[in-house]
Amino acid sequence: MAETLQALLQAALTRHQAGDLAAARAGYQAVLARQPEQADALHLLGVLEDQQGRHAEAVALIRRAIAASPLAPGFHCNLGNALLALGDSDGAAAAYREACALDPGDAEPLYNLANLLRNARKLDEAEAAFRAALRLQPLHRNALHNLAMLLWEEHDAPEADALFARALALAPQDHALRMHYGLYCLGRDRFEPGWALYESRWQSGLYPERDWGMGKPLWRGEELAGRHLLLWGEQGIGDQILYGTMLREAIARAGRGRVTVAVTDRLVPLYARALSDLDVAVTLREGAAAQADLHCPFASLGALLRRAPEDFAAHDGAYLRADPVRRDALRRRYVGWARPGDRLLGISWRSANARLADHKSVALQELAPLFALPGITWISVQYGDAASEINATGAPVRVDDTIDSLRDLDGFAAQLAALDGIVSISNSAVHMAGALGIPCDLLLPCGAGRLWYWPRPIPGAVAGTDSGQESRWYHSLRLWHQTVKSNWRAPIANLAARLNPS
Repeated sequence: MAETLQALLQAALTRHQAGDLAAARAGYQAVLARQPEQADALHLLGVLEDQQGRHAEAVALIRRAIAASPLAPGFHCNLGNALLALGDSDGAAAAYREACALDPGDAEPLYNLANLLRNARKLDEAEAAFRAALRLQPLHRNALHNLAMLLWEEHDAPEADALFARALALAPQDHALRMHYGLYCLGRDRFEPGWALYESRWQSGLYPERDWGMGKPLWRGEELAGRHLLLWGEQGIGDQILYGTMLREAIARAGRGRVTVAVTDRLVPLYARALSDLDVAVTLREGAAAQADLHCPFASLGALLRRAPEDFAAHDGAYLRADPVRRDALRRRYVGWARPGDRLLGISWRSANARLADHKSVALQELAPLFALPGITWISVQYGDAASEINATGAPVRVDDTIDSLRDLDGFAAQLAALDGIVSISNSAVHMAGALGIPCDLLLPCGAGRLWYWPRPIPGAVAGTDSGQESRWYHSLRLWHQTVKSNWRAPIANLAARLNPS
């Protein structure tokens, strides 16, 4: 009987490893029909259920396996995985720690615990757990990758470079790793390797958006010679605007041939106006590749046109133009709201980015030192429901409910152009302001949330002092960095000193 059960279990496991999950489930269930508390069958069936998204069932099965065989470290590790998928972080951490105690030489539960701690923002503990996993398994490429990410995002530590390089040597075709290492290099002004590695973004699985080039050959800067080139905007609104700063150079470089620029629908009016003096078509991304011979997503232009820091100097980033009629009408309205002689400044304080919003956003009440300054009328340029927040805090900020900055980007551009400047955290308002050439003071976090294209504080300088640091992508932007994580007091105070007319 025991041999028969073992053969059944092995056959089920073989099918499981081959990806035949239906047959594997039937095999595990056949074992359990004969021996209901067979620990390995319970465990493996639990793992299978977890893989198929039935996490509660997985937890129940693996707990039964642990009751039958409490000293199996792998059972506890996989229980942690299922509990984490259910949202029980504390339970998952306890399970991983138990697996580590049962087998102190296994790097996997340590690695899983490190990821959990990192996501819980227990960063010192996470770093220690990653390092402990690497002491046990120095060639654990995922631990190398994720420790590099932690050190880069949270501390901007140069050690991240060596960790990325070690991981890449182990897995040169890991596209997510290549993309992250590319972003690291770009943030360190190593543009040539950075852009090359960043090309892996479309194979990384981290970008849900489709490749709008539809399999056409990638344009690498050669003369078009009568061919049709599609330049298409990728990722979100802010990304399309940022990388769109290279469009006019790319079109000039393409030479003789036909060029189409394709962007998301909300940006079409702005791009049509911005490129109206050029012989290009501006259209939607959907279906635009059908007639093209070559294509190039906007960010891929960086490998051609932004290969060194000095390549930014001659380009101020101001390439969009607002509708002058709408701009002037809004200007008249806002002047009517203001005291005589007041500056009209826009304010935006919140990001909707699911992963980074908590790091990038600032509470409206923390901006009180700016609101206390004389001679300024504040206008909300915050997308979403800004009025309820403003009313709840009593902030002296006016809301123009005729502007929908999420749906009507042409109207939003006119609103920004009607102002004397804006103050904002990192969101699409900043990109729009920079591309319009409007003065913008950008409040930036240190650690997670500081995106690669907002350069680090100048070495040897105190972050956020004097006039702030100029953005290389948009010369009308000034960058004000946190000096302490999650503490906005210093950059807000320094900005208030700059804005104070007295």
